[in-house]
Amino acid sequence: MAPRMVHSEIKTFKAGKLITRRFWGTIFIFSMIFAFQGLMGICEAQNKEAIKADGKTTGVLIKKEEGPSGHSTIGIDESTIQEDTAKILTLTFSRLMAWEYDADNDAPPPQKVEKLDGRRVKLTGFMYPLQQGDSIQYFCLLRTTQTCCYGPRPQFNQYVFVEMDAPTSFHRLDPVSCVGKFRVEPTPDEGYIYRIEGQKCESTSGKVNP
Repeated sequence: MAPRMVHSEIKTFKAGKLITRRFWGTIFIFSMIFAFQGLMGICEAQNKEAIKADGKTTGVLIKKEEGPSGHSTIGIDESTIQEDTAKILTLTFSRLMAWEYDADNDAPPPQKVEKLDGRRVKLTGFMYPLQQGDSIQYFCLLRTTQTCCYGPRPQFNQYVFVEMDAPTSFHRLDPVSCVGKFRVEPTPDEGYIYRIEGQKCESTSGKVNP
């Protein structure tokens, strides 16, 4: 059974033991990890690997962004995301952010977001683990990393709760693409409005696209 997020807590199971973490507290810790691992240099190195000698892109590129109040973040250059097959919708966070969700207002999502519910999609972002270990089943996929440890927490429309059908490799610094069934589920008390029933998730940095 998938773990349930209640009142800003995320409950997951690992080795038969219940692990409880405060959602935004762990987002804060995740931010600190990125802040102290020199992501600016990593960003440049990954982008070099993702470009062939002839200058053609072979993977998704990442870039530095200016966040609210001048905070620095690393985000996906969505112009480098390759379209997938006709059966899989290539989804971007830019599209998801069309719904400026307000937990105090029970307004429905815009039609272009609502019609995504139930679609098989591919979404690219950064993993935030909700479990420990190199192989995880539950995580959040974030639009950006919060490279400053004092950076603001992401808005509801800037991340997606992912439940994989089986454990997958955790990539701490690389952008990843997740494929699965997308759900529009505004449940702020449980910590999310978007969810993916994940089937496949893999690193896209420096990877040759077909």
